[in-house]
Amino acid sequence: MKKFFSFVVFPAIACIMLLGSCKKGDTGPSGPAGPAGNANVIYSNWIQTSNWVKSTTSVGSGKVTYYFDVASNDLTQDILDKGTVLVYAVLYNDPDGVGIAKLLPSIYYDGGSAGTQYRFQYGLFLNKVRIICDVVPNGIPATSNKVRVVIIPGGVSGVITGRSATPPDYSKLSYEQVCEMYNIRPY
Repeated sequence: MKKFFSFVVFPAIACIMLLGSCKKGDTGPSGPAGPAGNANVIYSNWIQTSNWVKSTTSVGSGKVTYYFDVASNDLTQDILDKGTVLVYAVLYNDPDGVGIAKLLPSIYYDGGSAGTQYRFQYGLFLNKVRIICDVVPNGIPATSNKVRVVIIPGGVSGVITGRSATPPDYSKLSYEQVCEMYNIRPY
């Protein structure tokens, strides 16, 4: 028992005393800044455009206008004044390819023919994004189109590997690049 006490207990007590008696030193220097994240970037799920409404106020020769509203309490006056709102669409029967997310505004021809043209755009309002589709000469936008709204508050910058953190020209970036920049799940 005496050997056990000498070999185990005494060294254990000595270690506890040494560790417990260490003087706390000054705080070390701060580390480098981490990569920019998307803490303030807000994005919707993909929303199916199943409720197109025929406009009674947007009239023009040779076209029919429809709209689809996306409610968003995140679309505040501050966002409208200082932020950036991007609207992407995956369009049914898009001749550029199925499942491609396009930044609006965008125009496509049904099935690639010049017979019917769909002009997609959007308007921003307090708490609402209005997706607008002018159909030339006539037709109805597909209810299987999908849209996604990305809200970037003023002062938020993203980073793509190898690029600076200056505000980008979103029209020159693919949807996938914007997702990478703001850490957004693409689909």
